[in-house]
Amino acid sequence: MTMQSARLTASMLVLALLTLAVGGCATLGRQPHPRLPATAAYPQGQDVVLLLPAGAEGRLGAAIDAIESGYAAALRRDAGYRREPITEDTSGDALAAYEAAAEMAPPALIIGPLLKRNVNAIAAARSAPTPPMLALNAATQSRPGMYQFALAPEHEASTAAQLINDLSGSRTGAITTAIVYPRTDAWGERMRKAFVAALDAAPAVEVPYTMDDVGTLRDRVSGADLVFMVARPDDAAAVYTGLGGGAGVPVIATSHAADSKVDAAEKVGLFYVDVPWLVDRALAREYIARSTDKPDADYTKGELGRLYAMGIDAYYLGALVAKMRAGGGRPIDLPAGMTGDLSFSTSGRLLRRQLALGRIGEGGVTHPAAVRDLAVALKRRGTAQAGNATGKG
Repeated sequence: MTMQSARLTASMLVLALLTLAVGGCATLGRQPHPRLPATAAYPQGQDVVLLLPAGAEGRLGAAIDAIESGYAAALRRDAGYRREPITEDTSGDALAAYEAAAEMAPPALIIGPLLKRNVNAIAAARSAPTPPMLALNAATQSRPGMYQFALAPEHEASTAAQLINDLSGSRTGAITTAIVYPRTDAWGERMRKAFVAALDAAPAVEVPYTMDDVGTLRDRVSGADLVFMVARPDDAAAVYTGLGGGAGVPVIATSHAADSKVDAAEKVGLFYVDVPWLVDRALAREYIARSTDKPDADYTKGELGRLYAMGIDAYYLGALVAKMRAGGGRPIDLPAGMTGDLSFSTSGRLLRRQLALGRIGEGGVTHPAAVRDLAVALKRRGTAQAGNATGKG
């Protein structure tokens, strides 16, 4: 081989490697996520209109950015659909924005609005099943062709109850449960009602508390095998400690317990329910790392993380809603969504949002857990109680 041909061969090799590298980068953000299909399979030529407020600031602005970023990330990953959404501004007259979107021909899929008052206004005015619509909140009434996707905190309570139901069905002997929740707190009362309604067997003990009497909680739930704990983020560590912490009865909490890093060392061993996106943060980080557009905010934690996940799920749910035939609704399911396993009725109501179970480890680091981990904790608790009884005898 001559020197010139050797140089030419080397140059071609470098070019080939560069082409492969660039091609790899181009497809990096298009890889399917383990929980989601490779494509949402939108109908050919389907237009999407997002009903969201433009120029929102503060918490609302951050929430809108998170939802739009999640939606955009899902769109960029879809190998079979590349139509950018049209945005109609709802910061003024949301109903007028909806009517403008509804007049498009052929009918566009409408996603939004987010604010409950705007969803209610549109639901009150809507009578026809077209255009298909995915609202990002729940209305006080159902409307044909209007699916209502909301991240209600009560879903956490019902998921905790379902986990206990599943555990009860996998073992012999009944499981006695207790719920502790903040006294004179409307949110705590809603969570209590949702938990009790979803539990197969009524709780043995219901304990409202104030932060002045959390030290008595361990004695007040002593007859329970498992406890569902409702607590505000900054109170979670104190309430969990009042229940005995890692040495006490196994405790399942709401996502608020994992949101705050306050006194993280005192929450080791605590189970909690949250959206799959935040329970398995390694998958969330991998998803964002593979996205072509890197967000400025950290969407792997907290409320903004949940809203980012909502944007991802809204993209996939939108495709299912868009396929709905005019003249009547049908049930739709997204069994592995980032915000949970989702099921909607023919009327568009969200029937079920099954969340994921996590556990807080050393240093406040969270990781996924399963019903079997609850079973192990329950067995250890029973063994410890038996040992204490033997010692006293």
